[in-house]
Amino acid sequence: MHSDSTRAALAEIESILTDASFGRQVEMVLSCPDTDTYRAASSDGSVTFRREAVDGRYRYAVAGTTGLDPLADRSTARFDDHRTERASRFPARSDNTYPHGFDSIAQFFDGTHAPDAVVLHTAGHRFNEHLGQHGSLGVVQARGPFIAAGRGIRNLGPLDRSTRTVHVAPTIAALMGLNPHPHGVGADGEHRPDALLRRQDGDPEAAILSGDRAEHVVVFLLDGCNANLLHDVMSAGEAPNISALAERGTQYRHGLMASLPTATLANHTTAVTGAHPGHSGVLHNRWLDRGTGRTPDLLELDQMISAMRHLDPCVETIFQAIQRSRPGAFSTASFEFCDTGASFSSFGLLRDGHPPTLPEGRVSHLDADAAATSHAYRFMSGVDHTSAAHTIAAWERTEGNPLPALSWCSFALTDEAGHESGPHGEAARAAVRDTDGRIGDVVAAVERSGLIDRTAFFVIADHGMEQCDPTNDLLWNDALGEAAAPHLDLDGFIYLRR
Repeated sequence: MHSDSTRAALAEIESILTDASFGRQVEMVLSCPDTDTYRAASSDGSVTFRREAVDGRYRYAVAGTTGLDPLADRSTARFDDHRTERASRFPARSDNTYPHGFDSIAQFFDGTHAPDAVVLHTAGHRFNEHLGQHGSLGVVQARGPFIAAGRGIRNLGPLDRSTRTVHVAPTIAALMGLNPHPHGVGADGEHRPDALLRRQDGDPEAAILSGDRAEHVVVFLLDGCNANLLHDVMSAGEAPNISALAERGTQYRHGLMASLPTATLANHTTAVTGAHPGHSGVLHNRWLDRGTGRTPDLLELDQMISAMRHLDPCVETIFQAIQRSRPGAFSTASFEFCDTGASFSSFGLLRDGHPPTLPEGRVSHLDADAAATSHAYRFMSGVDHTSAAHTIAAWERTEGNPLPALSWCSFALTDEAGHESGPHGEAARAAVRDTDGRIGDVVAAVERSGLIDRTAFFVIADHGMEQCDPTNDLLWNDALGEAAAPHLDLDGFIYLRR
């Protein structure tokens, strides 16, 4: 429970940030005023809600509202195709939706190093040099693609439904027939007998599972890939390899919803562990460590390659779960941050002082126009080329390894291009096409192994990407700096000085 002085400080900061003068920049301000009690406030109104654990699950109830409830619409279906999204750029708060808003906010404040308040940017706010943004609760920033196909996956085609990033690892575990963890706990931290991972906040996506066990699974994570863009590229015939997978399985048109914050390190970890960012130990790309006073920055290369040292020891990755159920199984994590327990890891090479050699000459599947205009596009293309090459090498057993039970192949180009051009720019579209080519190369390697009929494939993203308004660049730093309450503003994470 907060002291009176803390409550007063939070009220002052909330008042500054929800002033109408920041109505186009601040979507809402989130806080946790009391145990299991949460607040979302905007310039239009506020809602306070409470959490209660019932039979291992959380239920939420609104405790009070003022003005317009900023979380009133939590639909996952808004802006669910490329044309509609493009026609509805920079949606106002009243037009936006916040999927799983109550649960996403509550899990975040469970984090040991969670701030006292969080400032969420509006859909159109440009707060850095990027034209594409993510991190907030809004549906476009939360929504990544979800496609599953192959062994053990039902062929249901495109469905008008969604799932959540926190369900990915449990779904893979169920598909592979892994054993429940003897000490597994659920979202409420209590023992969960059916938990397939040590900390399982999510659930298997049972609707797509046929009951057949997949002996091998390949996951393609397209970092920051806008789901509507991917579907549009597929519809235009420009992503034949992903389309071929989708035709053999199931795709969710409303996508895969990331947990707050809809950011890279947090939701890579959630996808691999089945634990929300507030429970995994990897809260965001940056946060304040309340114990040491230090500020990890997991986007710095030296910290990025060792990011999983922040993983909570009570959280298990899907790689570790496979080892627990299938001792001696081989798994790969190609340029995946959350690599704990993987038999081979691209970042593990870096940690061991053996950096992978990026291609200096020909990079496969490289859009000439995008590469000519962007150094970042060229560099990330080389990274993704190498990520695919590492996965292919494992399937070709070039080091004498067993065939992988799980190959987790992460691609970064879609995020880099989406930031540079926005998800509706030509570079973002080119990145999807190039990535599709690399996916085709990996699938071909699986085919050459003769085991494609025993293999399941997933195409996912860690979060979405939303176009911002380049003219909407007002920042709140000066106004917040005038607050009487001593505080640290860390990229919208507000920590009070106590």
